[in-house]
Amino acid sequence: MFAKSVLLFLILFLTSASYQQTRTLEKFQEVFAWKQLTYNIYGNVLLEDRYGEVEAAREKRRADTIVFNDDEDAATDWSKLFIAGPDSNNNGTSTVTTVNPNDEAGKFFVQYNNVPMGVERVGDRLFVTVPRRRYGIPSTLNFIDLKETRDRSPALRPYPNLSEARSLTSVYRTRADECGRLWMVDTGLLEIPDNPSQLQPAAIVIYDLETNTQIMTYPFKSSDIPAANTPTGLASITIDINGDCEDAYAYVPDLTTFGVIVYSLKENDSWRHSHAYFSFNPVASTLDIAGERFQWDDGVFSITLSERGADGCRTALFHPLIGTEEFSVSTCVLKNRAVRQSRNYFSLYSLVGRRGDASQSTMHGYHQGTGTVFFADVGRDAVSCWNTGTLLNPSNIAILARDRQRMSYPSDLHVTGDEVWVMANTLPRFGYSRLNTNEYNFYIYRGNVYELIKNTVCEPPQL
Repeated sequence: MFAKSVLLFLILFLTSASYQQTRTLEKFQEVFAWKQLTYNIYGNVLLEDRYGEVEAAREKRRADTIVFNDDEDAATDWSKLFIAGPDSNNNGTSTVTTVNPNDEAGKFFVQYNNVPMGVERVGDRLFVTVPRRRYGIPSTLNFIDLKETRDRSPALRPYPNLSEARSLTSVYRTRADECGRLWMVDTGLLEIPDNPSQLQPAAIVIYDLETNTQIMTYPFKSSDIPAANTPTGLASITIDINGDCEDAYAYVPDLTTFGVIVYSLKENDSWRHSHAYFSFNPVASTLDIAGERFQWDDGVFSITLSERGADGCRTALFHPLIGTEEFSVSTCVLKNRAVRQSRNYFSLYSLVGRRGDASQSTMHGYHQGTGTVFFADVGRDAVSCWNTGTLLNPSNIAILARDRQRMSYPSDLHVTGDEVWVMANTLPRFGYSRLNTNEYNFYIYRGNVYELIKNTVCEPPQL
């Protein structure tokens, strides 16, 4: 009897392990998936909506933390709020949501409102961002320890800890550099529909990943932020370093008021570029995603960089979210604030080509080993690729993975080493309808670059 029990256990274990390995989408492997997000706060997993801050020592809350109610005793039944253990998991079953977001103003955690947006792997840590587009988001910058996590739906841990994470208002995406630093834009905006609040100035924030400390905050200048709604469009950041860690540049697209902000770490200064190519294409403004049909007008959204050329600069490839075209400009131009006054300034930008119908894309990333660009195609619920050694046109684009449910609105894509990491979050359904919390809504995938492009038009001849 004992032997049979052991055999049954082994069969179940191996079947479970096999199932874990076979959750794929084309050549992408599913890494994590959630019905709803949970958070690991001080070793406990937050399960239900609750009022009041979660504190290790229950000390009095600071007045400047981002929380909307001071009633520490509002949550009395702690057994319902937490389950023990950092790797515990709750997939959620409730579909009840609050209709009026103002009713949520006092809550520290409103589970339904937590929609992940950005993903980036750095070593054994996976950074996941949750911008504050609603009330009830405990931490906008979080991480998952890839060495320790075995769950399909792990709880997020505030980075570097809850107290310090609460100094950030709202972060959409992060990017790490070769010098062990994590860069991001904190929009400073509590982005509640019909009731936005600019809690602090929009700023570039940098963390040292070795010490897990914030080493710099650079608030943007008034000349960088031409309108009150500009911070809503500071949703990504690209880092450019030419061998000297102190001589770093950050390029921040502004999708709302159509510009690119350039920041020099060495000079600790910033300036703004404007160009017609930073705007949106109205012909591509209609989207049909997750069963929702709508129109957007998002401009320049993503910048990715090629290898350095003989002049020490790179080609910056960029596109608006609403558009199917790809454009380029030399980083020599972006780094030169005086060139904006040149009468030939606008001719320094180029149209690279068109990706094809319904190819509206959020983020894209360049792989230096193959010269391949990967696109997060929200318009067709897909990830695609293009090899820069060929002309950019629909015949030279390959669809690598496509699924209306599991790749619905790929919100972030990042190439790190020889891997492509993708986040899909079903955002339009959250914004225009409601998520079904009985099914998986958020996915993180990874794929090997060489495996993804093998036997496609993106594969270079030498491969």
